[in-house]
Amino acid sequence: MPVVKFFGKVVPSNHYQTSLMNMPSLHFHAGDGGLEVDLTITVKNSELEVNCSMATYTNSSFQLLHKIAYDFARASINLVVFSTGLSFSVFFDKMIDENEQPSAFIIHHPALGNLCTAFSITQPQPNPALNESINIIMSEPALFLALDDLVTSASHHHLLIVNAARAIEGLRHAMTPTGNSREHEWEKFRNNLNMDRKYVSLITDHSKHGRHGDNTFIPGNITEQISTRSWTIFNRFIEFRRNNNVALNISAYPMLVG
Repeated sequence: MPVVKFFGKVVPSNHYQTSLMNMPSLHFHAGDGGLEVDLTITVKNSELEVNCSMATYTNSSFQLLHKIAYDFARASINLVVFSTGLSFSVFFDKMIDENEQPSAFIIHHPALGNLCTAFSITQPQPNPALNESINIIMSEPALFLALDDLVTSASHHHLLIVNAARAIEGLRHAMTPTGNSREHEWEKFRNNLNMDRKYVSLITDHSKHGRHGDNTFIPGNITEQISTRSWTIFNRFIEFRRNNNVALNISAYPMLVG
């Protein structure tokens, strides 16, 4: 029987050591992927281990398996948070695959990172584009919150749909003055960043169920588009701010169509 193990930490751990021992196992059936997993978790002094046993396993199952294991770890630690009032986070930093081969582990979305063209963190100082971008984000709390929503959506898959939409709505609020109709504000937002209605509505429309507590399943190809479009829009917004709030040049930033 294939077994995949995830290892990680409960943070912060320097002031409070979290432990969960002899926890019951959980049998999980993923209806959207057909994967059946028996999971067990052990947390000792804030070091956690999640064991995943399956009847069958293929490489294509990994993404779904990671989601299940991470949800299981977060749910377990969230119960600790609920019962103590302490604030903890969970992350995985190592895994042992079905062939018992260990490897380092980190969530990485290079395709999203490549969409950031407004600045680069690899350029040596002085780095005007990075410095301007920091000033832009920190000068407006709404932009800081929108960025936080966006990057959180990339690491917490259950938050992806709602957070991405909230990030984009936050940018629209920051760009357009109050007192106008929502339709006028959205039109100005799209025109300034060279996007059509459908390009943006894919993000906002799919968030409606989640915003009302109805976590309707959304296929992976749609969530991938939502991530890509949200990242692209945020990058264009930073360029818009760096351009003194002047609409982006259509030749440099071609129309994004849905």
